Amino acid sequence: SPISMWRVLRVACCLVPVNCAWTGLLGLTFDSNSPVEAKSLACPSGFITGIRVKYGRTRQEDRDLYDFKLKCQNRWTSWSGLFFKSEVEDKTWECPSKMYVTGMEVKRGRREWGDKDTYDFKLQCSGVWQTFLGMKFGGEQEHASSECPSGEGSSGLKVFRGFVDWGDKDLYEFDLHCKSIAQNLASIRGLPDLKMLGLPRNTLLWDGEQLGSWLDALGLGQLAPFFMFHNVNGGTVFLLTEDHLRELGFSLVGDRLYFIELLTQLYDDIVQWSASLGVQLATHPVPPLRQLGLSLQPTSWTVKDVCKVLKAVGLGEYMELFVEHRVQGDVLFNLTEENLKEMGIEKVGDRLLIADIVQTLYEQVTGWQQQQVTKPQLLQLSGA
Repeated sequence: SPISMWRVLRVACCLVPVNCAWTGLLGLTFDSNSPVEAKSLACPSGFITGIRVKYGRTRQEDRDLYDFKLKCQNRWTSWSGLFFKSEVEDKTWECPSKMYVTGMEVKRGRREWGDKDTYDFKLQCSGVWQTFLGMKFGGEQEHASSECPSGEGSSGLKVFRGFVDWGDKDLYEFDLHCKSIAQNLASIRGLPDLKMLGLPRNTLLWDGEQLGSWLDALGLGQLAPFFMFHNVNGGTVFLLTEDHLRELGFSLVGDRLYFIELLTQLYDDIVQWSASLGVQLATHPVPPLRQLGLSLQPTSWTVKDVCKVLKAVGLGEYMELFVEHRVQGDVLFNLTEENLKEMGIEKVGDRLLIADIVQTLYEQVTGWQQQQVTKPQLLQLSGA
């Protein structure tokens, strides 16, 4: 009966230590007159950053089978191990860079003709709801969601599957595991205390020397000169990838992976801190176009107009390269970091700065940034 099934699920959810913060079942319709399948997936460290879902349909038995795997930081777990066959589709969603899962929404569909049960899934990444995966879906019946408390991220997922013979119903329920960002920070080796180092809490404001102090505290001080040479500072350090780190002198795999993990934790910390202050983070705001005498439609800009923006953000030394390579407004938004490198911009930090400003400009002119934030509310490189 439904009551006995809820008891089974409650018992299954309690078979974890008390300090494990499971958010509770989503509340989707669930029943089974056969043994409930229950599987758990968990990240050994850090938070979930993506999900992969595969769907199988057995026509003879009218079974609708789903299985799941999680992305933890940069690595995928194995499949959960739910019974599965006859794959129909496989979908993946990953959170944007440096973001992690903080919630999940599931919608359930049912078509009585053919006894078909379908589900689709949506993640919340660092407080921002994404779109549904786009699984095959029809006959929506209900949807339910769960979110981690403020200051926490999801590090695990439980999946329950029940089957009802009458109508060949495959029913699923889910439970998210959340843990605090502070707890995760404490688990990372050697994370230095910014206050003890005399560094600003707003890491976006760090200059090259302050970033060097942080590197030194990590035991990576020998690499600080490379960061200085490449103009990498607090505003661009979070844009670094493993390929960039190779350019910056990280020859050891362990050091690169260690540094990327610490960057993720540092980013989590500043996001949590800014949220507690009620302010919005920003790195490289676009200079006021009207004051520069520029059109608000960058695709109409000449090379000279593009150079005005470069000069306004302190990158005037590259104006000749943009003129030489005829980079004007109609190609500006197609410009990649690889293009910048080909043009002769060798410094990693400068390439990242240009790419970030172009992206910010694109979001601004296409109306993706709807919320207007006044200057005192905005944490950025040019302010405290």
